[in-house]
Amino acid sequence: MNLTTRVSGGLLLVLALTLHACIFLRNGTYSSSPLFTPNGRLVAHYQALAREQDQSLGTCAETHTCDRAHYTRALLALYESQAIAAKHFQDVIDAAPKSHLAYSSQFWLRFLQNSPTILPWVSSYADATERLVRDLLELETSSAQVMLREVKARDKKLEELTTQLEALKRIDQEMKEMTRPVKPPLKPPQPADKGIQP
Repeated sequence: MNLTTRVSGGLLLVLALTLHACIFLRNGTYSSSPLFTPNGRLVAHYQALAREQDQSLGTCAETHTCDRAHYTRALLALYESQAIAAKHFQDVIDAAPKSHLAYSSQFWLRFLQNSPTILPWVSSYADATERLVRDLLELETSSAQVMLREVKARDKKLEELTTQLEALKRIDQEMKEMTRPVKPPLKPPQPADKGIQP
């Protein structure tokens, strides 16, 4: 076999494997088991946060934040099911293919595709990875809480301003009713001159 044939065959093989890997990444099967196992005190917190994210996914198209909502939901799903996580990571890529979250999602899809059972999952790398995910989720939670407080403060201020506006409208209406214009007489009466005779 000559060199050209071997190089051509090798390139064809690399191309076929790359194409197969791309298809496999896009439509690959993922484990239904969680990647991480949360400790007992975090389970309820992550479940509540997952429910919130599921609700925000219903309205994210209005605010153009679907990529962020799917990414947070995908991180939470790492504690639930790798398959669910992969679905949400793929949704991030579909929603905003050029965003930084899409690049992170591509990393996670590749990571999930190459099962972490190859690594000694009890190692410090696994601990560091889980710690990073927990930190990201805590950051997302605190950001959401700050935004919620800001929205509540804005709504309260809006309610106060609306109440003040209604009070001013009532005062204005009362003032208009109290100062009704008095109609002037049509023609003033002619003074009677008693001393002048023609």
